[in-house]
Amino acid sequence: MRVLSFCITKIVEGCTNEEAFNYNSLANTNDDSCIDKVYGCTNEEAYNYNLEANTNDDSCIDKVYGCIDEEAYNYNLEANTNDDSCIDKVYGCTNEEA
Repeated sequence: MRVLSFCITKIVEGCTNEEAFNYNSLANTNDDSCIDKVYGCTNEEAYNYNLEANTNDDSCIDKVYGCIDEEAYNYNLEANTNDDSCIDKVYGCTNEEA
């Protein structure tokens, strides 16, 4: 008895470039949809969030809230995100005996 077998490969279109952001391991036919990886901080809550990035590179910096105005009385050197807490410096005599 002779058995005939037919192999039919289903065409699966997609990005076949393993280095691309949207690589599809199931695709066997490149459809020119590949997107280059753009490295950066992808955490929207981070101080240095990069809207253009699609691949996280572990560079995210937590937001530190405080007064970031160097001229303010309560300037916070550690802060990187303004929280509207700045107090203007008031110049004048601080001697209570005067």
